[in-house]
Amino acid sequence: PRGVSITAGSLPITSSLHGASPMSIDKYHLNLGSEYRVASELLFRGLFATVTYGNKKGADLYVIGNNRQAAVVEVKASQKNRFVTGLFQKYRRPEDPHPDFWVLHHVGLKAGDWSHRFFVLSHAEIVPVQMATNAPGLDLSYEEVALRSAKGVDNVSLKSVEVFENAWGKILDHCGGPVLG
Repeated sequence: PRGVSITAGSLPITSSLHGASPMSIDKYHLNLGSEYRVASELLFRGLFATVTYGNKKGADLYVIGNNRQAAVVEVKASQKNRFVTGLFQKYRRPEDPHPDFWVLHHVGLKAGDWSHRFFVLSHAEIVPVQMATNAPGLDLSYEEVALRSAKGVDNVSLKSVEVFENAWGKILDHCGGPVLG
C-alpha cells in the first residue's frame, strides 16, 4: 500500500500507512531544502552564502566573510540518526581537494512542526569521526581506512557528532567574521 502525501509548511511529506516512519520528506526536497536552510543560517550570522547548482558541482555552498576568504561547505541532511557522508568514497587520499566544512542538518518532526539541528565540523574534524565509525578500535592510516571503505557508503551517527552542534563560529572565524557595511 502507498503512503498518504500531505504537506507541513510548504514541504511535501509522506505518512507511512505501516507506521515504519511517521513522516518523511522525499530525498530531493530534504537535500535541497537543507542546502538553503544552512545558507540561511550562515546569512543570518553575517556571512555571504550561496547555494551552487548542477549535478556535477564540487560544493554545496560557497561562503565568504569580511576578509573575503571563501569556505567550501558540504551539506548532508537526514531525518534518521545517521548521516551519509560518502567521505572515503569521494576523498580517497587526504590530499584530494575537499570541503573546508561539513554541516550535517538533522530534520525532525515534533508536534506537527519541523525541528532542526545543525552539526558543524571542519574537514579535519569529520575525518577522525568517520575513521572511528569505519574502523572502530583500529589504528589505521587515512589510506587504509579509505581502502577498507571503498565498497561501502560512509555514514556517521548523530550521537558521534553531537559535540559539534551549532559550532558555527569555526566558519565565521575561517571567513574573518561577518561581512561589514
